[in-house]
Amino acid sequence: MRFISTKGVIALAALAASGATFAQATPAPSVTLYGTLEMALEANSDGTTNRTALQNFSSNFGIKGERQVSGDLSGIFQVETGFAPDDTAQSKTLANRNSFVGLKSNSMGTLIVGTHDMPLKELKGTTKIMLGEGEAMETIIHGRGTNQSASATVVPVRGIAGTGAFGQVHTRKTNLVEYFSPKFSDIVVKFAYSPDEAAPVAVATAPAYSQAMVGASIEYNNGIWNMGFAAQSQDNAIKPTIATAPAASIPGYALQATKTTLGAQMGAWKAGLAFSTIDSGAGKKTSNWMISGAYAMGPIVLKGNYGASSESFSGAADDLTLAGVEVDYVLDKSLTLFGQYSQITNSKNAKAYYTQSDNFPAAAAGKNPTALNFGIQYKF
Repeated sequence: MRFISTKGVIALAALAASGATFAQATPAPSVTLYGTLEMALEANSDGTTNRTALQNFSSNFGIKGERQVSGDLSGIFQVETGFAPDDTAQSKTLANRNSFVGLKSNSMGTLIVGTHDMPLKELKGTTKIMLGEGEAMETIIHGRGTNQSASATVVPVRGIAGTGAFGQVHTRKTNLVEYFSPKFSDIVVKFAYSPDEAAPVAVATAPAYSQAMVGASIEYNNGIWNMGFAAQSQDNAIKPTIATAPAASIPGYALQATKTTLGAQMGAWKAGLAFSTIDSGAGKKTSNWMISGAYAMGPIVLKGNYGASSESFSGAADDLTLAGVEVDYVLDKSLTLFGQYSQITNSKNAKAYYTQSDNFPAAAAGKNPTALNFGIQYKF
């Protein structure tokens, strides 16, 4: 038998110690599988016809990871995809939701590139609380209700009321670079920029326009009180319709929006307010607001929200409201049962309907869609 000398033992011990030190300095990467499934049996109406449907509400799954490369720097990634358990035709392409790669520093903040929600969409505070169809943030504050009502015709003349299409700002943007600041004094700042890579291809009757998008937000949240402000602008989001090839490039219209949130969470209570303005730059502009609240009694949570969008221009008669009430039964942090009723009330020219589910029927002008949901949400 061959024996190891004392010097050999010391050398092996030193090597083992250096290996342990290296392992501590460079931890193994963490990878997490996560997702949400949210579905409901729904009795709905488009204001004319009653239906019964099984609805899917943005069910999704994803994988995310982080690898620390130094004491203050990590590489991060996320790939997230939407799917529909009840209807495979509604399932999405891989990585259609927030999917990115980036760097994260505790002292300098986080920088990502890929696809991600714009800061205005992400700003929720304690205002966005509802499940199912009856959540007012998307339909009211982000302008989808008015967008469903607006004319699609745009003429190349600025400042003529009623000639411009409207746009919604519930934006998950591709080709995005986004920065998140570290939290300081309970404040987080976000900046996002998307270049004009997605600009349409020029054709004989419609030249290509830059469609770059920029957005930013600032949010304060100390665990009890929260408030935030966000702004967003997309160049040429509303493009002129041109019957013949123009002699010179005619600019489109920038779609601009602002959003403010206020809220609080104290014990069993949660409440929030949100306000927004959306301006097509082509003669249409709305002012929108919503209020929400929730109260927990053990596993039972009572919720409600109400929101309103103004006319897009004087005399348009395309204003609308959305009201919803909900009862949740929280079995644990992963599993919630819910029942909900909501109604959209459209003025005579408004055509708003629910967009939270995959296949709610469109509404005719002046009709009032309703939805009664009995559903389940599972998070993992």
